[in-house]
Amino acid sequence: METKVISSCGFSNYNKENQSKIVVLGGSFNPPTTAHLALMKAAVDAAGAQLGLFVPTPFWYVEKKLAKTGHKEETLPDELRIALLNSMCAEDKRLAVDSCELQRQKGERSFTYETLEKIQEKYPESQVLFLAGSDKLHIIPRWHRIKEFVERFGIMVAKRQGEMPETVISNHPFLSAHKDAFTVFTVPDWLDTISSSAFREKLRCYDLSAKGMVTKDVWELLKKNGKIPKVIDRFREEYDFLSNFYPSELDYNGLHFLNAEAAFQAQKRLTEDEKMQFINLPSNKSKRLGRQVQLRPDWEDVKAEIMEEIVRAKFLQNPDIAEKLLATGEIPIIEGNTWGDTCWGVDTRTGKGNNLLGKILMKIRNELNLQKKI
Repeated sequence: METKVISSCGFSNYNKENQSKIVVLGGSFNPPTTAHLALMKAAVDAAGAQLGLFVPTPFWYVEKKLAKTGHKEETLPDELRIALLNSMCAEDKRLAVDSCELQRQKGERSFTYETLEKIQEKYPESQVLFLAGSDKLHIIPRWHRIKEFVERFGIMVAKRQGEMPETVISNHPFLSAHKDAFTVFTVPDWLDTISSSAFREKLRCYDLSAKGMVTKDVWELLKKNGKIPKVIDRFREEYDFLSNFYPSELDYNGLHFLNAEAAFQAQKRLTEDEKMQFINLPSNKSKRLGRQVQLRPDWEDVKAEIMEEIVRAKFLQNPDIAEKLLATGEIPIIEGNTWGDTCWGVDTRTGKGNNLLGKILMKIRNELNLQKKI
């Protein structure tokens, strides 16, 4: 990722030849996202730093914040957040995690200055640079021990499209008087579309696109630790019976088919003779033939209703797989796929899709549950 440095005052207070630089990014990281990673890399590149440190806040502080939103149960343990950050840093040797903030006792106040002091003690020969968003510039003059802060540490200011941090700095008496402490650099616009809160919100809705907001290793660690809600998103192995390709015979509109896919593809035609071409076909050949036939004029208007009727017939006429469907309980069902079907399922690469088949399966599952209770 190319990083453009808009303005750099060179940190004149620290301008020692060959002195290493450390960029510090604090936050909850609940969980760490690809936006955190890209932001840190951009800052490290812009500063020419040798090290980028992620400094997570303690569990009790994160929990307190999430309690205000009514979702404190989503707070990740300190140990897990450290593991997630470490996994994210593994791909870039310049990145690491510092746990100094996690030692704070519940209720104990913390100031950025003291945190950077601790880091400076660990790296006495380095320049310590704090990473902040452009939107924080107006409150920086009110920071604890701010005069000492800007005299001792540098501040990396992340600039997004439409923001003008240079103007803010030059127009503010305190900031302009200490402009040598600031370096402004641009970051990609897409960073605003990804956040830890957006990730958690998507998980609550079983939205598969949440996976794209974190690295693969972070996702797998969250999954391993039971932080990814259970969802059926692949009609394979133990859930292969959910697929229309599953070999379950059924009768529909007076014809007998070997599988739901054949029954569905046959309905693209209007005459019985045309539909009979599908009765002895396996699912793969049915789908292939269905792509070649001329569609009935009203197909787009009726296909969803026909699909529901066929899937219902499949389970009502095959009690063994009906029991399997009931055994899924209340787990969300998503017809995840990698071939771009966003009508009947969800494209797992983008997280987009109407998931009509998944919704039909869940509707029929509810119907079976009601019948069982009668």
